[in-house]
Amino acid sequence: MNFPVPCAMISAILGRYGPPPNVANNWPLVERALDDQAIYSPLCAVAAIATISVETRWFRPVKLSDRPSYLRDLYEDRKDLGNDQPGDGVKFCGRGFIPILGRRSYEYFGMQIGMDLIRNPDLAMDPAIAAAIFAVSFKDRGVHRLANQHNWEMVRRRVNHGADAWARFFDAVLKLVAAFNNPPPPACAEPGAVEGLGR
Repeated sequence: MNFPVPCAMISAILGRYGPPPNVANNWPLVERALDDQAIYSPLCAVAAIATISVETRWFRPVKLSDRPSYLRDLYEDRKDLGNDQPGDGVKFCGRGFIPILGRRSYEYFGMQIGMDLIRNPDLAMDPAIAAAIFAVSFKDRGVHRLANQHNWEMVRRRVNHGADAWARFFDAVLKLVAAFNNPPPPACAEPGAVEGLGR
């Protein structure tokens, strides 16, 4: 991993929004996807971790609703989302680390990552595929550049226009930045390497 903060510490920082198994399983996939898009930096990693913690709550891909009537009411026949066929409102509901929504988004991200998300939209729930979508979204929105400039408010707004959960997002950012600026010592130090210990 590139990020110098171990998954256990990331989980501790996120508290109940970062269950240890989910962070351990999913963060390396997201980090690798950021690398694949050539946008990884420690501050981009901070933005990614904080974003996932507020967008998903459990640090795993989410599906926004399983209630067909609710999805139909909100998203059926929404031309702005590309939902132009019967059933699109339910079929192309929000899924992922940053949930994508609508036929147009599924088609676009599917082309970007080389997966047929139109035929099988539930692929966006696979953590590795969700990570690839997440990284493309971060790159497209220029989130990595904003993170490198410490423009955390715009990082949040580029992902979520309403910038909800701002306080929790920014709290995670501050703690993650402090953690990577002061990484824990290696688990196994050489004998005598710690001052005051004899050989």
